[in-house]
Amino acid sequence: MTTPSLDDLTELAEEAYSYFYSLVTMDATRLQLTDTTRPGALGHAAPNTLGHVRAFPPGDFRAVVAPNFDTLYSSAWLDLSDGPLVLDVPDSGGRYYLLPFLDMWTDAFAVPGKRTTGTGASRHVIVPPGWDGALPADADVIHAPTSVLWMIGRTQTNGPSDYDAVHVFQDGLKLARVDGGEPSHAVRTSVAPASFDHTADPLAAVNALSAVDFFGYASRLMAQYPPHPTDFSMLARLKDIGIVPGEEFDASRFDADQTAALEAGAKAALQLQLSRLNSLARVANGWGLNTDTMGVYGNYYLKRAIVTMVGLGANPPEDAVYPILVEDAAGAPVVGENDYVQHFEASDLPPVNAFWSVTMYDHDSFQAPNPLNRFALGDRDPLHYNADGSLDMYYGPTDPGGDGTANWLPAPAGPLRIIMRLYSPKPSVLNGTWAPPPVAVR
Repeated sequence: MTTPSLDDLTELAEEAYSYFYSLVTMDATRLQLTDTTRPGALGHAAPNTLGHVRAFPPGDFRAVVAPNFDTLYSSAWLDLSDGPLVLDVPDSGGRYYLLPFLDMWTDAFAVPGKRTTGTGASRHVIVPPGWDGALPADADVIHAPTSVLWMIGRTQTNGPSDYDAVHVFQDGLKLARVDGGEPSHAVRTSVAPASFDHTADPLAAVNALSAVDFFGYASRLMAQYPPHPTDFSMLARLKDIGIVPGEEFDASRFDADQTAALEAGAKAALQLQLSRLNSLARVANGWGLNTDTMGVYGNYYLKRAIVTMVGLGANPPEDAVYPILVEDAAGAPVVGENDYVQHFEASDLPPVNAFWSVTMYDHDSFQAPNPLNRFALGDRDPLHYNADGSLDMYYGPTDPGGDGTANWLPAPAGPLRIIMRLYSPKPSVLNGTWAPPPVAVR
């Protein structure tokens, strides 16, 4: 194999880093979330075990950025090493829910839920790659692209008074082997390098890896989790730096200058990902909307890597779209020192088949404690509509008073991050003919 020039090594390393970033980060997340030595840690559970979030986060919660106040989560890391698993889903009574399954490359390849499979009781058998055996006849078959998966379920929750009903649904979710027995809860052996920091959050641990350790980690993971068929062209290029499916990455073949070129490429990729965090969405009326190649990314490897950094576990847009306010109606940054109004005409309310909400966050994407203990508002709340059916939403530090108080999200000082969530959006959201109306200083 001919070793490329230093410039070519740097370019290939940059491509490879973004290509593998999601796979490596998924495995780093798996290692942390299946670590049951941390009792009580949010989301931690053994493999093939359903874990449930039972309440919305409090005002001072800081474990996860941009938490939602619309759904309660149910998650599980599935390891299909011993064969298929069966997921039983109870009747939700018409309640909106979705159960996305992500492969190790972060594609949401199957999403049972109200939009796709309805709300009646259902049974799904999740089958590993290459499986050849008897399957239950009464179950929908889900063919998994990789032998380890992450299911991140979300169940509509209409405020704290609705918790008990949601808990009943969560408790009705059951995982079992095809024969009805208890699945294995053994944790798959880590292939992370010795330099990997198991105590750091997954993004920090991955970002701290050297290029050599990162590519070695990625090559070992690729041996367990085959690339997608459409990755042929990328894999053909990566052969030139010694990354081949099923083979260990051999860093000893590179001298000091070549190793430095690999490191430069990895660093360039990471910096590119960080610099593009806010530039992938189309902007309309001051709102950034991501409706293309979300949840399933095709060969858009850079976007897949960036979404991994800011929202690992993103849904396909058909299930949910999250517009983010990037500027006000005058093109200025949105800050908590200003009072804003957003006017929806009666004919231009958010077009959804399920429900919608708006959530207020500070600059770091955390909810800010406020006297109302109110962090989100949406169509399931007792909003005040104008006589003509239009709606005014208020954001800022000052209570608008009167009927407007019901439509007010208090804001902390400083830069704001306001996110709208559209669950099961209608085609007008997906095809770009609808966007949230602008937010203006009042």
